[in-house]
Amino acid sequence: MKSAKHRTFQRLVSSYFKRIGWLATIEHCLNGKKIDVLAQNMETKFIIANEIELTPRHCLTNIERDLEVGCNGVAIICPKLSVLEAIKRKAKTSLSRDILNKVRFQLITEFIPSSNTE
Repeated sequence: MKSAKHRTFQRLVSSYFKRIGWLATIEHCLNGKKIDVLAQNMETKFIIANEIELTPRHCLTNIERDLEVGCNGVAIICPKLSVLEAIKRKAKTSLSRDILNKVRFQLITEFIPSSNTE
């Protein structure tokens, strides 16, 4: 069960993509993998898995599986800098350069500057 904070961030990310003309689906299941927010550019068919990470616990698994099921890129979006930095450290020591080149690490405030994350 996702927390209220997690669901709020999912809605913010989904709304952002919809505003820029992309298709966005919360808790989208792609080839058996649930993705927090799947965003697809309808013109280019580019697919981004957006994972809201409140802890660094499942981040590496999410990244690897999102790419395995067919996403072109992954955005790891965190509300706290400490969590984002921990995820970056884990990713840089555990994932290949090829995978890292497909991952974007951002604070929710960078991703959606007008969001209120408190």
